Amino acid sequence: MTYAAECFSGQCGLCNKCNINSEYSFKEIKINKMKRIEDLSKVMGKNYVQEVKDRYNKNLKEWCKNYSFKDPYCYGYAPEIKSETFTGRNEKYKIIDKIHKHVCDNTYCKMMYTTSTSWEQKKKYSLLPIYKNINKDNFLCGPCLTNDSFK
Repeated sequence: MTYAAECFSGQCGLCNKCNINSEYSFKEIKINKMKRIEDLSKVMGKNYVQEVKDRYNKNLKEWCKNYSFKDPYCYGYAPEIKSETFTGRNEKYKIIDKIHKHVCDNTYCKMMYTTSTSWEQKKKYSLLPIYKNINKDNFLCGPCLTNDSFK
């Protein structure tokens, strides 16, 4: 049986957690986060998702041009360590300087990833400028870290 993403109220009766005929497991939390992302892309529709992708790709291209970023091995003038300050957390991130399998933790970036083809997921996303939080297992792409991704 397929359920919607986990709800916030705990009373919808439609999601896996609220359905009394199923067992809820904490192992499914990560899966539920991706379900929310997939649900978001369905709610927004293909046209809006494409607009988001186009805007992001334009801003990514500009970001790469500004920092002379070519690929993870040749990251040009992109800062090796960068502080994320626009949310007020002031956390430090270090650039990943090799081909990777990470996706930016920004909701829109994950939405773009889930709606991309498998070829794009393997080839394009492994070369994007991704920064890893020094203290946690969080990732942000260069444009999201500098707040230039969806302006």
